[in-house]
Amino acid sequence: MAKTKLTKSAVDAARPQAQPVALRDTLVPGFLCKVTPAGRKVFMLQYRTNAGERRKPALGLYGELTVEQARSLAQEWLAEVRRGGDPGAAKTAARKAPTVAELCVKFMEDHSKQRNKPSTQAGYEKCIKRNIVPMLGRMKVQDVTRPDIAGTMKKMAHKPADANRTFSVMRKMFNLAEVWGYRPDGTNPCRHVPMYPNGKWSKSGGRAWIARSSASWATMAWCMSNVSTTPDCNVSACC
Repeated sequence: MAKTKLTKSAVDAARPQAQPVALRDTLVPGFLCKVTPAGRKVFMLQYRTNAGERRKPALGLYGELTVEQARSLAQEWLAEVRRGGDPGAAKTAARKAPTVAELCVKFMEDHSKQRNKPSTQAGYEKCIKRNIVPMLGRMKVQDVTRPDIAGTMKKMAHKPADANRTFSVMRKMFNLAEVWGYRPDGTNPCRHVPMYPNGKWSKSGGRAWIARSSASWATMAWCMSNVSTTPDCNVSACC
Protein backbone atom coordinates (compact mmCIF):
# COMPACT_ATOMS: atom_id res chain seq x y z
CA MET A 1 0.00 0.00 0.00
CA ALA A 2 1.56 3.24 -1.17
CA LYS A 3 1.50 6.25 1.18
CA THR A 4 1.29 9.70 -0.32
CA LYS A 5 -0.52 12.95 0.10
CA LEU A 6 -3.66 12.33 -1.91
CA THR A 7 -4.07 14.98 -4.59
CA LYS A 8 -5.94 15.15 -7.86
CA SER A 9 -2.75 14.54 -9.81
CA ALA A 10 -1.80 11.55 -7.64
CA VAL A 11 -5.23 9.93 -8.07
CA ASP A 12 -5.31 10.69 -11.80
CA ALA A 13 -1.87 9.09 -12.21
CA ALA A 14 -2.84 5.88 -10.42
CA ARG A 15 -3.27 2.98 -12.83
CA PRO A 16 -5.21 -0.25 -12.25
CA GLN A 17 -3.22 -3.38 -11.46
CA ALA A 18 -4.07 -7.08 -11.40
CA GLN A 19 -4.98 -6.65 -7.71
CA PRO A 20 -6.64 -3.66 -6.00
CA VAL A 21 -4.20 -0.89 -5.07
CA ALA A 22 -4.69 1.37 -2.05
CA LEU A 23 -3.21 4.86 -1.97
CA ARG A 24 -3.10 5.95 1.67
CA ASP A 25 -3.21 9.61 2.56
CA THR A 26 -0.43 11.00 4.76
CA LEU A 27 -2.60 13.83 6.13
CA VAL A 28 -5.71 12.06 7.47
CA PRO A 29 -5.21 8.69 9.22
CA GLY A 30 -7.18 5.89 7.56
CA PHE A 31 -8.17 7.93 4.50
CA LEU A 32 -7.35 6.15 1.25
CA CYS A 33 -8.22 5.75 -2.41
CA LYS A 34 -8.65 2.20 -3.69
CA VAL A 35 -8.01 1.58 -7.37
CA THR A 36 -9.76 -1.57 -8.55
CA PRO A 37 -8.56 -3.81 -11.42
CA ALA A 38 -11.50 -2.45 -13.43
CA GLY A 39 -10.18 1.08 -12.99
CA ARG A 40 -12.73 2.37 -10.46
CA LYS A 41 -11.27 4.74 -7.89
CA VAL A 42 -13.06 4.66 -4.56
CA PHE A 43 -12.38 6.86 -1.53
CA MET A 44 -12.54 4.90 1.72
CA LEU A 45 -11.93 5.40 5.42
CA GLN A 46 -10.47 2.75 7.68
CA TYR A 47 -11.13 3.16 11.39
CA ARG A 48 -11.86 1.28 14.59
CA THR A 49 -14.97 1.96 16.66
CA ASN A 50 -14.86 2.58 20.42
CA ALA A 51 -16.03 -1.03 20.79
CA GLY A 52 -12.95 -2.18 18.86
CA GLU A 53 -14.71 -3.17 15.63
CA ARG A 54 -12.87 -2.52 12.38
CA ARG A 55 -14.64 -0.59 9.66
CA LYS A 56 -13.64 0.30 6.10
CA PRO A 57 -16.64 1.99 4.47
CA ALA A 58 -16.62 3.70 1.10
CA LEU A 59 -16.93 7.48 1.13
CA GLY A 60 -17.69 7.79 -2.57
CA LEU A 61 -16.30 7.48 -6.07
CA TYR A 62 -13.57 9.71 -7.44
CA GLY A 63 -15.32 11.98 -9.91
CA GLU A 64 -18.44 12.17 -7.79
CA LEU A 65 -16.23 13.53 -5.00
CA THR A 66 -13.07 15.54 -5.36
CA VAL A 67 -10.05 14.61 -3.24
CA GLU A 68 -10.64 17.57 -0.94
CA GLN A 69 -14.34 16.77 -0.53
CA ALA A 70 -13.53 13.16 0.32
CA ARG A 71 -10.83 14.23 2.79
CA SER A 72 -13.22 16.65 4.52
CA LEU A 73 -15.83 13.89 4.77
CA ALA A 74 -13.22 11.52 6.21
CA GLN A 75 -12.34 14.11 8.86
CA GLU A 76 -16.01 14.56 9.75
CA TRP A 77 -16.45 10.80 10.11
CA LEU A 78 -13.34 10.48 12.29
CA ALA A 79 -14.67 13.24 14.53
CA GLU A 80 -17.93 11.29 14.84
CA VAL A 81 -15.97 8.14 15.72
CA ARG A 82 -14.16 10.05 18.49
CA ARG A 83 -17.58 11.03 19.87
CA GLY A 84 -18.52 7.35 20.02
CA GLY A 85 -20.36 7.11 16.71
CA ASP A 86 -20.05 4.60 13.90
CA PRO A 87 -20.71 6.45 10.63
CA GLY A 88 -19.96 3.44 8.45
CA ALA A 89 -22.60 1.32 10.17
CA ALA A 90 -25.04 4.23 10.06
CA LYS A 91 -24.52 4.55 6.30
CA THR A 92 -25.13 0.82 5.81
CA ALA A 93 -28.28 0.96 7.94
CA ALA A 94 -29.59 3.95 5.98
CA ARG A 95 -28.98 2.14 2.69
CA LYS A 96 -30.87 -0.92 3.95
CA ALA A 97 -33.74 1.10 5.43
CA PRO A 98 -37.11 0.15 3.90
CA THR A 99 -38.84 2.28 1.31
CA VAL A 100 -42.48 3.29 1.47
CA ALA A 101 -43.21 0.69 -1.23
CA GLU A 102 -41.70 -1.99 1.00
CA LEU A 103 -43.70 -0.69 3.96
CA CYS A 104 -46.86 -1.06 1.86
CA VAL A 105 -46.07 -4.72 1.21
CA LYS A 106 -45.43 -5.40 4.90
CA PHE A 107 -48.57 -3.50 5.88
CA MET A 108 -50.71 -5.68 3.63
CA GLU A 109 -49.03 -9.00 4.44
CA ASP A 110 -48.41 -8.63 8.18
CA HIS A 111 -51.33 -6.43 9.17
CA SER A 112 -54.24 -6.06 6.76
CA LYS A 113 -54.47 -9.69 5.60
CA GLN A 114 -54.39 -10.82 9.24
CA ARG A 115 -57.02 -8.40 10.54
CA ASN A 116 -59.23 -7.01 7.78
CA LYS A 117 -62.03 -8.48 5.70
CA PRO A 118 -61.38 -8.93 1.95
CA SER A 119 -63.30 -5.81 0.93
CA THR A 120 -61.18 -3.66 3.27
CA GLN A 121 -58.01 -5.25 1.96
CA ALA A 122 -59.09 -4.48 -1.59
CA GLY A 123 -59.71 -0.85 -0.67
CA TYR A 124 -56.29 -0.56 0.91
CA GLU A 125 -54.64 -2.16 -2.12
CA LYS A 126 -56.38 0.30 -4.42
CA CYS A 127 -55.13 3.31 -2.44
CA ILE A 128 -51.63 1.88 -2.28
CA LYS A 129 -51.29 1.04 -5.97
CA ARG A 130 -53.05 4.12 -7.33
CA ASN A 131 -51.74 6.83 -4.99
CA ILE A 132 -49.20 5.93 -2.32
CA VAL A 133 -46.62 3.97 -4.32
CA PRO A 134 -46.60 6.30 -7.36
CA MET A 135 -46.13 9.40 -5.19
CA LEU A 136 -44.05 8.20 -2.22
CA GLY A 137 -42.96 4.63 -3.00
CA ARG A 138 -39.27 5.31 -3.62
CA MET A 139 -38.75 7.37 -0.47
CA LYS A 140 -37.23 5.80 2.62
CA VAL A 141 -39.83 5.39 5.36
CA GLN A 142 -37.63 7.25 7.82
CA ASP A 143 -37.25 10.21 5.44
CA VAL A 144 -40.94 10.97 4.84
CA THR A 145 -41.87 14.30 6.43
CA ARG A 146 -45.10 16.11 7.19
CA PRO A 147 -44.72 18.39 4.13
CA ASP A 148 -44.38 15.25 1.98
CA ILE A 149 -47.75 14.03 3.22
CA ALA A 150 -49.29 17.49 2.85
CA GLY A 151 -47.97 17.70 -0.71
CA THR A 152 -49.42 14.29 -1.51
CA MET A 153 -52.83 15.43 -0.25
CA LYS A 154 -52.64 18.61 -2.28
CA LYS A 155 -51.95 16.65 -5.47
CA MET A 156 -55.23 14.79 -4.90
CA ALA A 157 -57.31 17.94 -4.37
CA HIS A 158 -59.42 17.08 -7.41
CA LYS A 159 -60.54 13.80 -5.78
CA PRO A 160 -61.00 14.61 -2.09
CA ALA A 161 -62.82 11.42 -1.07
CA ASP A 162 -60.05 9.29 -2.55
CA ALA A 163 -57.47 11.57 -0.91
CA ASN A 164 -59.07 11.07 2.51
CA ARG A 165 -59.16 7.29 2.09
CA THR A 166 -55.50 7.32 1.04
CA PHE A 167 -54.63 9.53 3.99
CA SER A 168 -56.27 7.08 6.40
CA VAL A 169 -54.20 4.24 4.98
CA MET A 170 -50.98 6.26 5.22
CA ARG A 171 -51.74 7.20 8.82
CA LYS A 172 -52.22 3.53 9.75
CA MET A 173 -49.07 2.51 7.89
CA PHE A 174 -46.86 5.11 9.56
CA ASN A 175 -48.28 4.23 12.99
CA LEU A 176 -47.20 0.64 12.34
CA ALA A 177 -43.85 1.82 10.99
CA GLU A 178 -43.12 3.04 14.53
CA VAL A 179 -44.20 -0.32 15.98
CA TRP A 180 -41.90 -2.13 13.52
CA GLY A 181 -38.95 0.12 14.33
CA TYR A 182 -38.79 1.92 10.98
CA ARG A 183 -39.33 5.33 12.59
CA PRO A 184 -38.89 6.72 16.12
CA ASP A 185 -41.97 6.82 18.34
CA GLY A 186 -44.20 9.84 17.90
CA THR A 187 -42.94 10.80 14.43
CA ASN A 188 -45.93 9.86 12.27
CA PRO A 189 -45.72 12.43 9.42
CA CYS A 190 -49.50 12.40 9.02
CA ARG A 191 -49.99 14.22 12.34
CA HIS A 192 -51.50 17.72 11.97
CA VAL A 193 -51.99 17.33 8.21
CA PRO A 194 -55.61 18.34 7.43
CA MET A 195 -57.98 16.04 5.56
CA TYR A 196 -60.54 17.31 3.10
CA PRO A 197 -63.95 18.37 4.46
CA ASN A 198 -66.77 15.85 4.47
CA GLY A 199 -69.74 16.23 2.17
CA LYS A 200 -70.17 17.30 -1.42
CA TRP A 201 -67.15 18.87 -3.05
CA SER A 202 -67.67 22.16 -4.87
CA LYS A 203 -65.18 24.23 -6.80
CA SER A 204 -65.72 27.31 -4.66
CA GLY A 205 -65.60 25.37 -1.40
CA GLY A 206 -62.66 23.37 -2.63
CA ARG A 207 -60.68 26.46 -3.54
CA ALA A 208 -61.40 27.98 -0.14
CA TRP A 209 -60.32 24.80 1.64
CA ILE A 210 -57.12 24.58 -0.41
CA ALA A 211 -56.33 28.21 0.42
CA ARG A 212 -56.82 27.57 4.15
CA SER A 213 -54.87 24.32 4.03
CA SER A 214 -52.05 25.86 2.00
CA ALA A 215 -51.66 28.51 4.68
CA SER A 216 -51.67 25.77 7.30
CA TRP A 217 -49.08 23.76 5.39
CA ALA A 218 -46.89 26.86 4.94
CA THR A 219 -47.04 27.55 8.68
CA MET A 220 -46.27 23.88 9.37
CA ALA A 221 -43.27 23.91 7.02
CA TRP A 222 -41.95 27.09 8.69
CA CYS A 223 -42.31 25.53 12.13
CA MET A 224 -40.55 22.33 11.09
CA SER A 225 -37.65 24.24 9.52
CA ASN A 226 -37.26 26.60 12.47
CA VAL A 227 -38.03 24.37 15.45
CA SER A 228 -34.33 23.56 15.95
CA THR A 229 -33.33 27.24 15.91
CA THR A 230 -36.39 28.68 17.66
CA PRO A 231 -36.62 27.10 21.15
CA ASP A 232 -40.03 28.65 21.88
CA CYS A 233 -41.61 27.31 18.69
CA ASN A 234 -44.31 24.78 19.54
CA VAL A 235 -45.06 22.71 16.44
CA SER A 236 -48.33 21.41 17.86
CA ALA A 237 -49.48 24.92 18.63
CA CYS A 238 -48.44 26.27 15.23
CA CYS A 239 -49.98 23.40 13.29
